[in-house]
Amino acid sequence: CISTMFALLIILYMDFEIRMREGICKLLAVSTQKDQVLHAVKNLMVCNARVLAYKTELQKQKEEPVTYRTGGWSVTILNIRIPLMWKGSDHFSNKERSQRYAIFCLFKMGAEVFDTDMVIVDKAITDICFENVTIFDEAGPDFQVKFEVYSCCTDQSSTITNTPKKLAKKLKTSIGKKYLNLALFFAISGAKYSLLAHTTLGLESAEDNFRTHNLTVTGNDESSFWLPLYGSMCCRLVAQPFCMTKDVMSGFLNQQQMVGSLTNWRRLYCVMRGGKLFCYYTPEEIEAKVEPALTVSINKETRIRAVDKSTKKRINNFSVINAVDGEAVTQLFAADSREELHKWMEAFWQHFYDLSQWKHCCEEFMKIEIMSPRKPPLFLTKEATSVYHDMSKWDLSFQTASPDYRPIMPLTSCIQLPVFSKLYKIYLELIVWLLTTALKNRLVKNLSKMYLSCTNVQTSIFA
Repeated sequence: CISTMFALLIILYMDFEIRMREGICKLLAVSTQKDQVLHAVKNLMVCNARVLAYKTELQKQKEEPVTYRTGGWSVTILNIRIPLMWKGSDHFSNKERSQRYAIFCLFKMGAEVFDTDMVIVDKAITDICFENVTIFDEAGPDFQVKFEVYSCCTDQSSTITNTPKKLAKKLKTSIGKKYLNLALFFAISGAKYSLLAHTTLGLESAEDNFRTHNLTVTGNDESSFWLPLYGSMCCRLVAQPFCMTKDVMSGFLNQQQMVGSLTNWRRLYCVMRGGKLFCYYTPEEIEAKVEPALTVSINKETRIRAVDKSTKKRINNFSVINAVDGEAVTQLFAADSREELHKWMEAFWQHFYDLSQWKHCCEEFMKIEIMSPRKPPLFLTKEATSVYHDMSKWDLSFQTASPDYRPIMPLTSCIQLPVFSKLYKIYLELIVWLLTTALKNRLVKNLSKMYLSCTNVQTSIFA
């Protein structure tokens, strides 16, 4: 069944992350540069977070199997800014001796965990900027994205630059290979990231504009990893429901026109997308980017009615009614057959259901826009106390990107393998083939044992 294959897919991802973690631990054992260790420890934390997320998802599948849902509801987080609130004496003096901090963020939703690049911050920096674009491909309207900020004081990690290679050999011979990775992680105590702040973003946080969100700050000024946050972060959270990005329904319809007292019907190729019904004379006009002959809004105020067939010559008619300047404007259409009429009506009802679930996200299409080449940070030219006075006046230059834009992940980061990616179909076909082969060779029992052993792995080592 789908749930079993989905569980096996998660096991494949989890096995990949475990192998990545083993490789990172080997890299840590021979690293001599501070920057190398900071990146490696950060990636190790990301791997652990993903393994834990996969295990949690597997447990959910055991308790309550969920059928995989297709559709392509996309949630994107970009242009992250976290302002800092240094004291004037700290910001303007002793910058050469200023403590430095390594900062990165995690985004968690279900079995998916994404990370940002690691940035180095000192007292000369008044805003932490992350240029990563994080995309969750299969989010429902009830999505909850956990946003976490981690920091590490790099000055305290000065002892990690000379990690001896002999340490790995001693640990391997004394406690065995099984616990080598964990021992190495805690042996490098100078490069420990701690949770600095966190928040949860949902549908109400989605907006087409730059927006401020409250953060829950952990620790205090006595903590080595602590930074003077305002208690807020700024970002753009863009939600793109399927009905706003793809063609929900398309086909030929006949539209009624009144010329004086005469009734005329014209044949149009109609496409419903982004809360509108676009009507062209031919399908080729869409590729040629010709303006539609007619555009009809389909929003929460729109009324769709089937026309009484006993009073009209055409039996597959329906009307689209919108309020314009306080008056009802009706557009009458006719499908070619009863089956086509049913398809159009189902598409309308699905769109109205999406409107009720996604609310404001279905009113206007939210574009994914990427910032132009980096400008000098806004906060470097202003006093820290004026940050929020100018929050709504930021003059950011944007370049429009395609809704299908996907960021290229840096080599220094762990490879991103979201569970609900476009590779799902490929992996699904692979798993079906494996299951078929297993059945032919009577290996189903062994496969079941592998699945149970993976789901029963203890999580304490990743805590």
